[in-house]
Amino acid sequence: MVVLEYVLLIVFSYFIGNISWARIISKKNNGDITKSGSGNPGTMNMLRTYGAGKGFLTLILDLLKGLIPALAGKLLFKYTGLNEDIGLYLAGLSAIVGHMYPAIYKFKGGKGVATSLGVFMVANPLWLIASFIVGFFYVWFFDYGSVASLFIVATMSIIQGYQNSAKYATGSAELLSVNLLLFAIFALIWFAHRTNIVRLLLGKENKANLQKSFKKKLQKQKKEEVKTEYQEQKSELKQEFKALKAEYRRDVKAKKKELKKQYKQIERSLKQSTADIMANEIEENVTDGEADVEDENLPDAVVEDVAKKENVTEN
Repeated sequence: MVVLEYVLLIVFSYFIGNISWARIISKKNNGDITKSGSGNPGTMNMLRTYGAGKGFLTLILDLLKGLIPALAGKLLFKYTGLNEDIGLYLAGLSAIVGHMYPAIYKFKGGKGVATSLGVFMVANPLWLIASFIVGFFYVWFFDYGSVASLFIVATMSIIQGYQNSAKYATGSAELLSVNLLLFAIFALIWFAHRTNIVRLLLGKENKANLQKSFKKKLQKQKKEEVKTEYQEQKSELKQEFKALKAEYRRDVKAKKKELKKQYKQIERSLKQSTADIMANEIEENVTDGEADVEDENLPDAVVEDVAKKENVTEN
C-alpha cells in the first residue's frame, strides 16, 4: 500500500509538471515560444518575448505546478502516517522532472525554476518570499535572470537543509531521505542552467530587460487607454451628430409644412383676388351693356358673384 502511494504521487506530480504553460500562452498569442528567443519554454524567455504580463503569468502558473503536487504530497503522507517532508519533496521533485523532461513534449521542457519555487513555497513561504524579492531586485537592476534563479534555488536549498538538520536527528534515515530529495532539486536546477553559467562566465548571457518590459507594458496600457478614450469621444460625437441631424430634419420638415400652408393661403388669396377683379370688370361691362354674365368662358364663381350683384341692383 505504501509503495502504491509513492508510485501514484510520483506519477500524478510528474504529469502535472508536463503542462507547459509557456507553450499554451504563446500559442494563444499565435506564436511558439520554443522558436523564439532562447527557445526555452519558461518565464524568462516569455518575459523577453511577450513582455512582463505574459512572463509573470507564466511564472505564477508554473509555480502552481510545483505548489499543488508538493502540498498534495505533504498532506497525503501526513494523513497516512508517513513523513510529510518526504511527501512534499518527492512530489515536488517529480513535478520539476515533469516540467524539465515532459513526455508529452518529447522530453523537451523548461529549466524548472518557477516549479521549484512552488515547492519551496510549501516548504518555507516566508524565506521564499524574501529570497524572491532579493532576486527580483537583482534582475531589475542587473538584468540577469539566470543569476537570480540560481541564487533563489541555492538560498532555499541551504536554508531548508539547515532547518532539516535541526528538525531531524543527525544520521537518521529521515534526515538523509529529505536532504537527498532537496539536493536532487538543487542539482537538477543548476544542471539545467549549465549553458547559462558558461555564458555568464564568457559575458554573453541573455538579459531579461525587466525594466524595459515593464515600460513597454505601461506604454501599451497608456496607448490602450488613449485609444479607449478616443473611441468613447468618437462615439459621443457620433451620437451628438445623429441628434443634431435628427433635430435638423425635424426643423426642415416643420418649415416645409409651414411654407406649404403659407403657399396654400397665398394661392387661395390670389384666386379670390382674381375672382373679385373679374367680377368688378363684368359688373362694369354689364352696366354699360357690353357683356353678358352668362358668358360660358367666365368662371362659375365670377358668374355667380355677378348674378348676385345684379339681383341686389334690380331690387
